[in-house]
Amino acid sequence: MSTGRLGAGDTAIQPTIVDAKGDLIAATAADTPARLAVGTNGQYLKADSTASTGLSWDTLPSSGKVLQVVSSTTTTQTNIASTSMTDTGITATITPTAATSKILMIVSANFYMNRGSASVAAMALLLRGATTIADFEGANSAEWIYVNSGGATNMEYVGNYAINYLDSPNTTSSTTYKLQARLGSTANSQTINFQFGSAPSTITLLEIGA
Repeated sequence: MSTGRLGAGDTAIQPTIVDAKGDLIAATAADTPARLAVGTNGQYLKADSTASTGLSWDTLPSSGKVLQVVSSTTTTQTNIASTSMTDTGITATITPTAATSKILMIVSANFYMNRGSASVAAMALLLRGATTIADFEGANSAEWIYVNSGGATNMEYVGNYAINYLDSPNTTSSTTYKLQARLGSTANSQTINFQFGSAPSTITLLEIGA
């Protein structure tokens, strides 16, 4: 009758084989148990033929992951009545954690345009610091905004314009992104007013791991 006790020559895994919370018992060969020390927070256990136990802890790759989000909202009214590029007040600053990261720029711009004519038009730039990263300065349909009423003597246009742009800044320094705009013409008293009536415009910057 078996007593459940170990006999001579029998062996057992001793509790002293592990010495820390989270330690695991693995095998280095047949009938050869060994301690696998716990990994660090957030790591996962993977099969690894190069490790003595055939297992190892690893960190999830950051590729394609959102590493941080910066968002800014402005309600400050900004009137532009010029054909020179002017800040719209829509801006945000981010400091990338890695030079290989990409920055996804999402802009939602509220504006009001008017002109004593049959059409209104505006151009825009997306900038990283002083560098233009997206240019909307073409003619007619290539402009940022172009509306033609087909004969009216006065045009008013209210809208919320969205822009998405994926940038590769190649830096870990503080980096400012912003939207600038200008009129296609100052004739017929044309103007464009951002955040008209304190309507909010937003800019969101997402750092994406490479």
